[in-house]
Amino acid sequence: MGRKAGFRKAGVWIVLVVLIGWPAYRIYGYMTQHPASYDAAMLLYQVSQFQIELLNSSLAEAAKAGATDELDSLRVAAYSAHYTHERLAMAVGDGKLTRLDSIERLVQVVIRLQIGGERAIKPEEKETLAKASAMFKDMYEGYGKLLSSSGKVVSSQSDKLAKLDAELDEWLQKRLLR
Repeated sequence: MGRKAGFRKAGVWIVLVVLIGWPAYRIYGYMTQHPASYDAAMLLYQVSQFQIELLNSSLAEAAKAGATDELDSLRVAAYSAHYTHERLAMAVGDGKLTRLDSIERLVQVVIRLQIGGERAIKPEEKETLAKASAMFKDMYEGYGKLLSSSGKVVSSQSDKLAKLDAELDEWLQKRLLR
């Protein structure tokens, strides 16, 4: 009988350790950061950075396009970059990141160029795309420095990006009104 009581006592202790130890271990895991855990906003920033890089590349290629149907990839890249950046701004919160209105305006420019169907791109339209590409390149370079490695917004970069965005947006707006 002594042996049976010993097994019961050990069983009770094992159950207690599991019932108390496991939740305590899980709570400790939630309270401490593990190197394998990632910040969702930082991951979204990396995706947004990639989309901005694609847009920069598509915009450079669009300046060499001969026909409006060759601008499809630019339109999609601009829309994707704008959409992803908007989601990043919401994830970061509190209006810490500026909206990139120039990218939305770029989508409008491309749609306007394509609205008449497939046709040759005029020299002044190529010039517009080339100038937009040159202006956007500065935004692209600044975008890579927008968040620190800890995921905090670098306010000086955000201000610079906002200024460059406003300049490009205003310039594209003038081109749309022609």
